[in-house]
This record gives sequence, structure tokens and C-alpha cells, in this order.
Amino acid sequence: MTNPFHEPAESGDSDDAVWEDLVRRLEADRATAPDATDAPPGGSPGPGAAGPALPGADTPRGVDPQLFRMHPALTGPRDYETSDDDDEGAFVPEVPPALGSGNPLVNLAWICAAGAPMALLLLAIFWRRAPMPLWIGLVVVAVAAAVFLFARLPRHRQDDDDGARV
Repeated sequence: MTNPFHEPAESGDSDDAVWEDLVRRLEADRATAPDATDAPPGGSPGPGAAGPALPGADTPRGVDPQLFRMHPALTGPRDYETSDDDDEGAFVPEVPPALGSGNPLVNLAWICAAGAPMALLLLAIFWRRAPMPLWIGLVVVAVAAAVFLFARLPRHRQDDDDGARV
């Protein structure tokens, strides 16, 4: 079975010769392969089929179908069984507090520190002729909120504290 539209390479390039060889081998494989119309969609031949299906016909060429079966030597990271005894001493994190349940002044500072620059950006995009006191006020609010948040950071580190929390 040859391709009627296939023309031999004319450039003399070595890659063309390799390509020609590849096309010839693929066409030869296609010509010797069993006809797929003889088998039903399930892959196995019906009662009137000429012979048994080829082994590995459903798998890609060069792949051993035995590799896909469960084998004790081929286990993955999730191929294990757990029991209730294994969960003793397992780390269970504490439930975090709800958002906004902390200090209301700190929450307001975070909203201002993040919201004022976003408001400045929106003003610059949509309302360039906004009054100057609005621009200055948003800058002052953003700076004041950032200064407040930085001032609340701890100033001294405890000697026995490495930062880890167990």
C-alpha cells in the first residue's frame, strides 16, 4: 500500500533519506497489520472471526502488557493500607480563628494598607481629575496604616525561640 501523493525526495538531504525510510516502514507495517474492521469495538474477535486477537494489540507497540498488572515489586507511593493504630500521635492542626475575629484596629489597618493603594490605582485609571485632597488623603491613609502595622511587629527575639511552633 503506497501513498499516491508521496513523491521521492529531490533535495538529496540525508534527513530526507531517513524520512523516506520511515515512511516505507510505516506503510509496510500498515499493510501487514490485521484489518481492524474484523473485530468488534471491544477488541476481541467475535465468534466468526478467523483467529485469536494478537497479544498486546490493545497496548502501544513495544510496551509489555504485564507491566500494567498489579505486581508486588511495582508499588506506588499510595499503595499502602492504613490502620487505626497508625494514627496514634499524628499531628492534628488547631482550628484557625475566623477572619476578622482579631483586634479590630489591626483589621482596619490591613484594610487601609491594602485598600488605599488599590483606590489610588483605580483613581489613576478611571478618574484622573480627582480632587488633590483625595489623592493626598489616600496616600496618608496607606502610609499611616503601614507604619501602624510595622510598629506592632515584635522588636526583640526570645533567645530560646527558634520560630517553630509545635
